[in-house]
Amino acid sequence: MNTTPLFQPPEPDKPSTSQKPVADIIKVDTALKSMRDSGFDLTAAIGEPIDNSIEAGASQIQVITTFGPNKTSIDEIAIVDNGRGIKSDILAHVLSMGYSTRYGQRGSLGRFGVGMKLAGLSLGRRIEVYTKQVSDGTIRHCYLDLDEVSTGEQTHIRAHEVDAWPTAYADAMVTPDGAPLDSGTLVIYGKIDRLTSGGHYATSLNEKLAELRSFIARTYRKFLDQGLRIKLNTTEITLLDPLFLLDNPRIAKNYPKENVQGVLIDEADIQIADGHSIHVTVTIAPVQFRWREGEGGLKDRYGRDIKNEFQISDSAGKISMVRNNREINYDIVARLLPSGIDKVDRYIGIEVAFPAELDEFFQVRNVKRGAVPVDKLRNDLRTWLERPVKQARKSIRAHWGEVATQERAAAHQHAEATAAAARADKTMLPGQAGKHLTEKDTEQIIEELIEDLGVADDQEQAEQVREQVKEKPFTLVDGNWPGKEMFEIDHLNGKAIVRLNHRHPFIRDVYDRLKAVADGGVNSTDAEEMIKLIRKTETALDVLILAYAKAENMHLNPDQFDDLRSYWGQHTQAFMRELSSDE
Repeated sequence: MNTTPLFQPPEPDKPSTSQKPVADIIKVDTALKSMRDSGFDLTAAIGEPIDNSIEAGASQIQVITTFGPNKTSIDEIAIVDNGRGIKSDILAHVLSMGYSTRYGQRGSLGRFGVGMKLAGLSLGRRIEVYTKQVSDGTIRHCYLDLDEVSTGEQTHIRAHEVDAWPTAYADAMVTPDGAPLDSGTLVIYGKIDRLTSGGHYATSLNEKLAELRSFIARTYRKFLDQGLRIKLNTTEITLLDPLFLLDNPRIAKNYPKENVQGVLIDEADIQIADGHSIHVTVTIAPVQFRWREGEGGLKDRYGRDIKNEFQISDSAGKISMVRNNREINYDIVARLLPSGIDKVDRYIGIEVAFPAELDEFFQVRNVKRGAVPVDKLRNDLRTWLERPVKQARKSIRAHWGEVATQERAAAHQHAEATAAAARADKTMLPGQAGKHLTEKDTEQIIEELIEDLGVADDQEQAEQVREQVKEKPFTLVDGNWPGKEMFEIDHLNGKAIVRLNHRHPFIRDVYDRLKAVADGGVNSTDAEEMIKLIRKTETALDVLILAYAKAENMHLNPDQFDDLRSYWGQHTQAFMRELSSDE
């Protein structure tokens, strides 16, 4: 048997006068301590043994955390699987830096031979591996302990037989039916000293575990979709798909009578090099999760909280990079989306899937995160994404406009203004426009209005609209169309139906914002923001008057508008008086 240590222990300190012209390639104790800061956080550290479990053909994996006193720390983490186990002749090598049975291979999840070792050391000072194969009922064990390496007590990584699984994890080394596992592996990250609660900037352990749960659900979604089972402690993890195309059992349970799936905008293969391509997909979240504007991905259409369920609120502009079906990065990629990141991008799912043969094009690192396309590929991606992303943004906003129109109609948003105008109209000369219309023409205009408001299927609301138009001199309703008009007017036998266009910048950016504050939908306690809005409104009113002047200026004979200006000012004054009398 080869007894050469896999790591050479450090030479004893020599006097500075020593002329020995040699040095250790690695000072193992200090090198291993330095490797603890290799860029792995909790999620990435747990991902490495899960990758190994999947490579070993596991169908069930469990991550078990052991807390310290008062749950202020996590002292140990175990990863259990029912995979093939590790061959006895290579077990001792699995904790050796740089060793991997798949070193440099591109067809697997791993490649660099340092993942699990660096991952474990990033959290604690000890890693243990227990394993059992089907062909050999023996349970074997090996470990790496930094404390023992530092004192010289451990100079080799040795594998040896043990009588049983560790008592603390014996209950986990069973099938779902409770039978002992025919094969499997248990990895233990021990002597953990970097997972504690407290501190001024510290993240609580509950938050870290919630992040870990979301990480596993999203990173391994394609494997979970194919039947892989992963538990975090005793809770089974269900997949989380940022594209909302894969079936999520939690969504199906919460919305049993609805088809809650993402909307595919576009997908395509982009050829890269040597016959390899990347697959790009763009979707938008289910309409139930983006029902109305201003909810920030926190509520569904029924007002129920979805923030912790489906992670929409914090995903604006994030791209999912998927390597060999395993997500290795989910983050914002600079200079990739057209016109930068838009607030609606939180509802847009973008996935870039690629084979490991293209690692260099995505600058993949051994920690399997931070994958960013090289400049030329970034440019190609940006060019392709421009059309579907713009289409997705447009679709989301169009839906918001339709919903806003329906909800305003149901809430009678303009009742106060139309009532004041109706009172003032009683003492005014009757309107003359639209007197030529037949009863059939009038009914057709009213039905078109009901259809535009989206209340045709609501008999009660539709009837209220008919009564409003027939009984009141003015009907003010909300619309949403791509034209340049700020509003449109239908005249019916001296009565007027006014449709506001909420896509027009003045209505959208000034009128709607003021109404949102007045209705309590926007925080009005920020004095600085309120002052900005008031100043913008003041300037916008100036611009509104100037724009009217420009409209008159487009005609050779603007004197024809003298009566129009006089009537507009006169009726505005009368209507305002009626509004004042309500206060």
